[in-house]
Amino acid sequence: MENTVKLLVFKGLGNEDPDQFWFIVRDVWEAQGVIDDNIKKETLVSSLQDRALIWYIKYSDDNPNTRVANIQTTLNIEFSKPKSEAQSIVGFKEITMLPVETPW
Repeated sequence: MENTVKLLVFKGLGNEDPDQFWFIVRDVWEAQGVIDDNIKKETLVSSLQDRALIWYIKYSDDNPNTRVANIQTTLNIEFSKPKSEAQSIVGFKEITMLPVETPW
């Protein structure tokens, strides 16, 4: 009996970590002895859903001969969250009112 391990499902939601997804994907491929990029792409597309699958279909149409390493890099850029809230804040602007002014 063959021992198969299924990949995680990645939807591209804000609470998912693409680095963690790729860590597990690489481990599964290694455990199964998968080295061919085309087989990796086939198993990868079966683990993508929702927003991530829509992104992958468009990406693969635009880049038909891309390697899995390029897919990984681009997917990480597309779905990575800022490492901290400070990185996502562009800046604050102080707004003041004179005592005689109203908010309206």
